[in-house]
Amino acid sequence: MLTQPLAMHAAIGRPTTDGGTVAGIDSERRTVGQALSWWHEVRGERRLPLLADVDLTHGPLGPTLFLLDLGDDPAQAVFRHCGGSLSTAFGRRLNGRRPHEALPPDMADHLLDLVVTVVRYRRPLADAATRPRVRGGGLLRHRMAVMPVAADADGLRVSHVVGAFSYRIDLGA
Repeated sequence: MLTQPLAMHAAIGRPTTDGGTVAGIDSERRTVGQALSWWHEVRGERRLPLLADVDLTHGPLGPTLFLLDLGDDPAQAVFRHCGGSLSTAFGRRLNGRRPHEALPPDMADHLLDLVVTVVRYRRPLADAATRPRVRGGGLLRHRMAVMPVAADADGLRVSHVVGAFSYRIDLGA
């Protein structure tokens, strides 16, 4: 199977030299694990981490992180920050846009299903999926962590969701 080198490897923020094969798979897994560990660290003893404590430029995770502002309705969430990997994977700028305005419909539906679940249970989720690419052919294989964040100190209401997204593109798949 041929693998297309990525312009920027989402998990570590530097060009890949091996086309994302072994390092890509390992980096994707590491990104999700690092993101979940980071979320627990920021949360501390609280139910949820507070938005004010979330650093979206956090070390090697920075390029993979995105933030969705849920407002009053998670189905109408808006991207408030996108570290780059999600935008690069789909070839679109996401900041200030809703998932259905910026992502393919099936990906937007999938992301919002995860968001609704994270809001309901106030717990992070990890996800892995494969989808065909419309432009350029091949498959987009991604992993992501989706994690709830609260704007209020009691941590009862999830106001935002922070995510970490890493991917690789397999041509010839």
